[in-house]
Parts: sequence; C-alpha cells; structure tokens
Amino acid sequence: MQFKTLFLTLIPAAMAHFHLTYPLWRADSLALATNNQSISQWFYPCAGIGQETSANNRTAWPLDGGSVVWNSSHPDALTTINLGLGAAVTTFNISLIPMYNETGAGQTCLSKVGQSKLSPLNITDGTQASIQVITISSTGAALYNCADIVFRKNATVLDSGSCKNDTGVSGSAIVNANAGNSSEGSGSSGNSTTKGSGAIKGSVPVAALFAAVGAGMYASL
Repeated sequence: MQFKTLFLTLIPAAMAHFHLTYPLWRADSLALATNNQSISQWFYPCAGIGQETSANNRTAWPLDGGSVVWNSSHPDALTTINLGLGAAVTTFNISLIPMYNETGAGQTCLSKVGQSKLSPLNITDGTQASIQVITISSTGAALYNCADIVFRKNATVLDSGSCKNDTGVSGSAIVNANAGNSSEGSGSSGNSTTKGSGAIKGSVPVAALFAAVGAGMYASL
C-alpha cells in the first residue's frame, strides 16, 4: 500500500514538466533526471545541463527571430522566453517575449519570436546564443529548459505544417488587474476574465501579443 501511494504521488511530479522541441534542447532533461540528481527542470537556469552538452548541436536561427516549440503537461502556466548572447552564456538578460498566461496542455508553437528585441542589437551571421524557456505552474514552481542556437542570415522560421498549436492551447497577455473593469464569464476582448479558463484576472486575449497567422499559430512579436 505504501508503494502504491508513493507511486501515485510521483506521477504528477514526473508529468508536470515540458519538452523543448525547437530549437532542439541541450539534452532530454526528463530522461537524464532519472539517473542524475544534478539534473532537473526545477534547476535554474537550464535544468542543470551545461552548454558543453550541445557544443556541436546548435540550431540555425534567423537573424530577426525564429520559431520556438515546446510541449507542456501543465493545464495552465506563466511562460516567458529569454536569450543570452555568446558561446558560453551565463546570463539570459534579453527577454524575447514578456511573460504571458498559457492555457491548455499540449504543443505550443510561436512562429517568430523576438523580432522587436533583436532588431536593435544588430545581430550578425554566425553569432552564437542560447535560448531559455521558463514555465511557472499554478503551484508557483518554475521549470527551465535551454537550447543553443547560432544566428544565420539564411535560416528560416518553421513552416505552417510544423508550427502548430494543439487543440485547446491558447494564451493571453498579462495586464494590470486594476486596469479597467473585469467581468466573469464574458470571454470577450478587453479586460475580462473567463471563469474557470485559467486566465489571469485582467488579462486580454493572446491577440494582444500575437496576431494570428494561420490556424493554431502565434505570429511574430
């Protein structure tokens, strides 16, 4: 009975994580964590996985921003994407997108991330960098995964066949909860909250951050 209770307790902990599928993550932090106590998605900044793990495994990314895809088991989470420039990143000090409220478990694809933040940096072909994806669950626990990239002038974003959101996956921008009037159950644009949707009070639809580009995709930012 004790074993069964322990097993059932561990199931949510094992499932409540996410896979960073594009750019290709440094390593499978879920698989490695089973045999290595120094690796866990709870460990800042990159789940305990060093950059040397993927020294020869950098994804080519467009100079003005590229696609990011991950698959999460959380029904709702606060999500943000950061960038650090260099071959050996120690600080992810460039916020490519502001933290937003993601609702629905499954695959999320942002087709073009960071255009407005990268443009003034004058990124050149061959510049190395690392991307950090952070998700914060409703329990307050933060999960981290990283991917190493190299900016290339001929790199492209994922096509519509590869960049898709699973059914039920959506997002909303986080705004001041005191700005304007909020209402429950309206589901309308503006400062409103849909009860039971997992949306943050005072949030607005994800269209405020990402204009739609085809079915199931977020557009460039």
